[in-house]
Amino acid sequence: MQRSVNVTSEDVAQFNEDGVVLLPSALDKDDLRQCEAAWQWSREHPSSNASGLLPESRHAFQDLCNPGALDVYRQVVEHTPLSDYAAALWGARDVWFMYEQVFHKTDGLAGRTPWHQDTSYLAVGGQHLIAFWLSFESIPAQACLEFVRGSHLGPLYNTSRFAVDDATLPIYPSDVMPRLPDIESDRASRDIVSYDVEPGDVIAFHTSTLHGGGAVDAHTPQRRTLTLRFFGDDAVVEARPGPAGPFYQDIKTLQPGERFRHERFLKVRGHE
Repeated sequence: MQRSVNVTSEDVAQFNEDGVVLLPSALDKDDLRQCEAAWQWSREHPSSNASGLLPESRHAFQDLCNPGALDVYRQVVEHTPLSDYAAALWGARDVWFMYEQVFHKTDGLAGRTPWHQDTSYLAVGGQHLIAFWLSFESIPAQACLEFVRGSHLGPLYNTSRFAVDDATLPIYPSDVMPRLPDIESDRASRDIVSYDVEPGDVIAFHTSTLHGGGAVDAHTPQRRTLTLRFFGDDAVVEARPGPAGPFYQDIKTLQPGERFRHERFLKVRGHE
């Protein structure tokens, strides 16, 4: 179901140049209710991919690519305007749903999420990659995600394994991709942006944009968030030197450079 969305030329320019844009009130109450119901299903039906988001914390849960979740999230991606926002930001017609990821930081004790790029974990590249991040609580900027503006246009780093003692430790062999810079120790040299968000607001970012943050504390004791990732026509298979996501195990026949397509990905906008 296609819906008219309010995306300005400034939004498009910001997404292309900064790699991130805030979409205020992108979801109405019914949209948000569907998203929250899907999030709750994921929380109650963890998959084998579920884990603590942060190795040192019992207070940060995450799950992604749940094999049983597609029918649940089909309602979300087909009946909310997220795919229409993706098409408008890309200036494209076709949109496919890639996968869901749920996060739950609790008790005011979960620390910040290390800086990373999502694309480094994925065997896909291209311009038409997008993640929509939304919260079911009001979140001040200091507890929200942070982004390094324009970083999607720079190097794709050997992204973080989320190690406790060094957030820049890579997930792949050290000689195949440049190591993550220590952004947190040199924040002043980076163009970092974050946002105050309310339920219904959505942050859209290219999956190659460096992002991290989102600690909770006594003022923001809980953060229930959902990320939904989509891709479009300009998405191609990329070689990665190691494991590239649990959902790629059944599409190994795709070769680098081929269009990123597979029957397991739900097409939610456009026609073949």
